Amino acid sequence: VRSQTLMVDMVPETLQASKPDQWSIFTERIGIWDKNDFVRNEFVDHINTTKDSTDYLWHTTSFDVDRNYPASGNHPILNIGSKGHAVHAFLNNMLIGSAYGNGSESSFSVQMPINLKAGKNEIALLSMTVGLKSAGPYYEWVGAGLTSVNISGMQNGTMDLSSNNWAYKIGLEGEHYRLFKPDQGNNQRWRPQSEPPKHQPLTWYKVNVDVPQGDDPVGLDMQSMGKGLVWLNGNAIGRYWPRTSPTDDRCTPSCDYRGKFSPNKCRAGCGKPTQRWYHVPRSWFHPSGNTLVVFEEQGGDPTKITFSRRVATSVCSFVSENYPSIDLESWDKSISDENPLAAKVQLSCPKGKNISSIKFASFGDPSGTCRSYQQGSCHHPDSLSVVEKACLNINSCTVSLSDEGFGEDPCPGVTKTLAIEADCS
Repeated sequence: VRSQTLMVDMVPETLQASKPDQWSIFTERIGIWDKNDFVRNEFVDHINTTKDSTDYLWHTTSFDVDRNYPASGNHPILNIGSKGHAVHAFLNNMLIGSAYGNGSESSFSVQMPINLKAGKNEIALLSMTVGLKSAGPYYEWVGAGLTSVNISGMQNGTMDLSSNNWAYKIGLEGEHYRLFKPDQGNNQRWRPQSEPPKHQPLTWYKVNVDVPQGDDPVGLDMQSMGKGLVWLNGNAIGRYWPRTSPTDDRCTPSCDYRGKFSPNKCRAGCGKPTQRWYHVPRSWFHPSGNTLVVFEEQGGDPTKITFSRRVATSVCSFVSENYPSIDLESWDKSISDENPLAAKVQLSCPKGKNISSIKFASFGDPSGTCRSYQQGSCHHPDSLSVVEKACLNINSCTVSLSDEGFGEDPCPGVTKTLAIEADCS
């Protein structure tokens, strides 16, 4: 109850490229990119097939459509059922849609309107695992992958493709060539481009970047991208997926955790990306010549990727005189507490920063939360000067609620609180 609140901001930094021909790209082939691994007239379990060596498993098949197609009024629908976790669907080498399970139910079914052509049509389905929790310790027993594929709305009713001849390929071509490894930087498959293609699915991007300044923690801002994987100097930053949450996802304007917990308590950020910044340890950066490799599945704008520094900009504290002033971790219960010490506010900026200004200070009955404190009906006029005298231009400070600077009691009978918001720089 007497700890400070540290407020942090993500400060964007331009992705400084180290070379003029900064980008290189490699485009995945859709479907079977080499000899297929095997062929089945059924669907196999994804996890048992990939053996956790990759997120990706290609399924491809083809079928013929009557030359007289389409008959007027027919709108075929591709129906896909899957145990999870996600799928990208391609028809005749064009991305027609994606579908996903969620954290509580990894299985899903999806209907995608499609335009078929007369003659041979090719379907390529990229099934994916994305680390969704689905069965706790029995993850691999629940399984994942496609369970049914059919096309409804055809002239002859529904065309079931589930028992078609499906060719399988484990993993991606770029994974096979290990394009994310530093020693593959000069691989002939990379094509240099001064301006990378945007909103193009199944594309690998490579760019040389400079180290973000300072020593603050670094986050990679992937808000402009769709879904995929990213590496720095061969180190896997991990999967990224800045999927936007629904605007009506029961977000709460104020937060109160008291009572029985439910996942709907204290929800924030509706309509914003559920993940945006991905932590990059500073130890992964070299002084120069850093290579960032991104594999984008759906399509995004790589020119808008930025590094952001996680900067602690302000500290707050809200302490009342009836808060315990003892150090609870080293509390000696044998000592009677007949003369309780006055409560104190303790503020401390991160290492290397000092308290540069006091944005708010009120001794009395203030209310609110950090960055939105408000004076109450009781407010000591010298609150700001007392706090500034104790705290300005030093790394950490302590202000006691019995500080002589507060002098006379501004409102006897009211439990006093000291609220402070200070900037660090």
